[in-house]
Amino acid sequence: MAHAARDIGGEVGVPDGRGEKKVNSSNLAAEFYVASQLYRLGYQALITYSNMKAIDIVVVHPDGRKASIDVKSLKNTTNWPFTPGHKAHDHFYVLVCYHNKYSDLTTSPEVYVVPSAEIGGLLEEWGGPAHSKQRCVGYPTIRKHPEYKDAWHMLFGPQAG
Repeated sequence: MAHAARDIGGEVGVPDGRGEKKVNSSNLAAEFYVASQLYRLGYQALITYSNMKAIDIVVVHPDGRKASIDVKSLKNTTNWPFTPGHKAHDHFYVLVCYHNKYSDLTTSPEVYVVPSAEIGGLLEEWGGPAHSKQRCVGYPTIRKHPEYKDAWHMLFGPQAG
């Protein structure tokens, strides 16, 4: 059983006994949170598992339409590091912010749903020498766009769900 757990752990970045892997537990938690919300809205949500993925969740509407999601998580209220990739009318970025309360299960994260075609307008330079050339979506910036907050309807239009 320990061997099987080690094999499974290798998929999600858990230490595998041969060397430590960096674990982004907040991103994995955010993926499951987003999938849970999608199921609550009546969609099927399929989380993809790999180390090099551009799509975190495939969403299927009851009528068969599909959308893809790249989930980004933030434990605090600074910036989501960003390298935009896949652009399509049915691809979305879901930005999840835990407000420094990641371990507090009595609070829910703040969620922004942004179409991939619109993410470029939110990107900015991440300041400081450690982040030179790094692009990001700043939490203060996304807060100025209430149209994206909890905007699950963007996935399939106003009749969604």
